[in-house]
Amino acid sequence: MVEAKHLSHSFGSQWALKDISFSLGKGEFLFLTGHSGAGKTTLLRLLYGALPVTRGALRVAGFDLHKLSPSRVPDLRRRIGVVFQDFKILPKRTVYENVALALEVRGMARHLMDRRVRAIIRALGLEPKAYSACERLSGGEQQRVAIARSMVTNPSLILADEPTGNLDQDLTTHLMDIFRQFHSYGTSVIMATHNREILKLVPGARILHMENGCAVNLPCPDGPEDER
Repeated sequence: MVEAKHLSHSFGSQWALKDISFSLGKGEFLFLTGHSGAGKTTLLRLLYGALPVTRGALRVAGFDLHKLSPSRVPDLRRRIGVVFQDFKILPKRTVYENVALALEVRGMARHLMDRRVRAIIRALGLEPKAYSACERLSGGEQQRVAIARSMVTNPSLILADEPTGNLDQDLTTHLMDIFRQFHSYGTSVIMATHNREILKLVPGARILHMENGCAVNLPCPDGPEDER
């Protein structure tokens, strides 16, 4: 599902990722851990095509991202679901409309879309707010809308950037139950988190710990060798 080899990325002279290599098979669950600024979000942005692959090799859901043209990025994103740290929901639209949008752009029949949207909204405890504008929701509710939108398409891969950051302990536990359910159906999951407590909620998940743009079990160079 994911294969990264010697992946590096810089913003100007600042290296955000340094020589990262890892793979993720179908149906595997991987936590990205590390403090803010460790490189977790940059890695996720590369995985869903928001940043170009300029150093190393990266394949995601059958796509070679080093060769992927901008016009093919939507094709990649139809295979994956993304939970953004800043939600990226449409504040004037309702919960239902935000979640349904992910299926509308795929041209799903209305009756099938309605059934799927209602099911995921119910699973995430958002049914009472289904027709409320998202700008009226709490931060935790908006986060759940973003998660519902990422899951409603039944993606092959879910990328989640701190998805429990605005949730209390009970909601966090419930949310992780839903992630585990998708995982049990064969969906691959990569979740960035600085909350080490939730690692216990997915027994058997792999962990890639990052510090200063490096995977800690690998040597951490100053930058890619061809740049030194």
